[in-house]
Amino acid sequence: MTGVEVTLSTGRVAGRALDEVNRFLGIPYAEDPVGELRFAAPRPRSPWPGVRDATRPAATAQRLRFDTDPAIPEPIVAGTDILHVDVWAPAPGASGPDGAGCPVLVWIHGGGWESGSSSQPWFDGATFARRGIVVVSVGYRLGVEGFTPFPDAPDNRGMLDWIAALEWVQREISVFGGDPGQVTVAGQSAGGGAVLCLLGSPAAAGLFHRAIASSPAVLRAPAVQPGKDVSAASLAAGGAGAVDEFHRRLRKDNPFTLPFRPVVGGDLVPEPPLEAVAGGHAGRIPLMIGFTATEFEIIADALPWPALVPGAALVAMSQKIPREGLRALARQSGGRSLRRSVGAVIDAAAIHSTVARAAETRAAEGDPTWVYDFTWAEGNGPRHCSDLPFFWAVPDAENVERFLGEPAPSSLVEAMHRSWVDFVTTGDPGFPAYEPDNRQVRQWNDPPAVIGDGLAAVREVWWPEGTG
Repeated sequence: MTGVEVTLSTGRVAGRALDEVNRFLGIPYAEDPVGELRFAAPRPRSPWPGVRDATRPAATAQRLRFDTDPAIPEPIVAGTDILHVDVWAPAPGASGPDGAGCPVLVWIHGGGWESGSSSQPWFDGATFARRGIVVVSVGYRLGVEGFTPFPDAPDNRGMLDWIAALEWVQREISVFGGDPGQVTVAGQSAGGGAVLCLLGSPAAAGLFHRAIASSPAVLRAPAVQPGKDVSAASLAAGGAGAVDEFHRRLRKDNPFTLPFRPVVGGDLVPEPPLEAVAGGHAGRIPLMIGFTATEFEIIADALPWPALVPGAALVAMSQKIPREGLRALARQSGGRSLRRSVGAVIDAAAIHSTVARAAETRAAEGDPTWVYDFTWAEGNGPRHCSDLPFFWAVPDAENVERFLGEPAPSSLVEAMHRSWVDFVTTGDPGFPAYEPDNRQVRQWNDPPAVIGDGLAAVREVWWPEGTG
């Protein structure tokens, strides 16, 4: 491992080169959000003197540990420099397919808009960099600081952070060998919801050119309001401790639904994301979108019995599953246990409906869209996040095999990783697009397949009378 330096508009940074990949961790794209900036729009970073160390992970926005034994490793790093990017770049000399700069993949991590990290070991961008892609992983404000609406602060501060990071990519990525005209924004879960929000945001127009939304979360219920006794100014005056205490309070008061999410309305998200993903500028951006077959069924196993049905009912109501759709879901769950059936309700409400609605809306407009369904190891339950080690080609990363329950087939890892590489590079993942006359879906299994009308079961739940 050797040192490597680059010069940005804000100063020099020193990273490390290993196995033909240059790594730069914790490069700030905005000022630290502390004091009066805690609930403000991100402020451009001031230049720094000398050479900034970019060899160690920067601070994480997540400060609270919500799971004492997380199956997915989520590092928590103390500090204030949370508005940063991590960059993996091919060694100098690599170029795009036409001799131009390398295509760029900008990653927005998930975590329910309250947890997660840009430097989580499953998101090691070296696998993409070795195939000629520059990877940028974004740290952004979470929870109360990022998404709780306050009358005395701008809404969607976490989303303002995503946009600031994308603007940073446009200014700086060429230094790393990247092409600012070939940017794909991608994310999973809350990060997938971020991608759909950005697709429909006028403020993000022109900042990216392709999009990948994995298991995207788009919650239909309004964001939780803070109450009259709390303001951004009062929390900022109390510092991180006051913010964290208020975060705990919101989680306690909303046990079955996530209290944090982007706010619809205003300049950033002028209309609901699932209405804005098609037509116009959004429709011209190629989108790959998909889910795992049993996203959250494992959550039903962990719910206390008295909370099982009420919890699922609350999720279903908040996501507005049609009554006839619930009957269709009951038919589809015939022969399954109550817990498995409740899990299917959560899957349908939380993720599957979002993918189907986005795909149907875009297909009706003729917008370029590809859909996948990850079904591998269905006996164990291809749960939320289980597709990520395949797409990132990190089957040996920390906790992966424990999470999956068995080793990942190398041929499936290669096929799924290649689909993202091809999409980021050419805009075509190598399987048929989702179109109204066939609704073909890539089924990721061993071996992969293409399924006609592959969202039929989801469509039966959400549009019992058909979608035309």
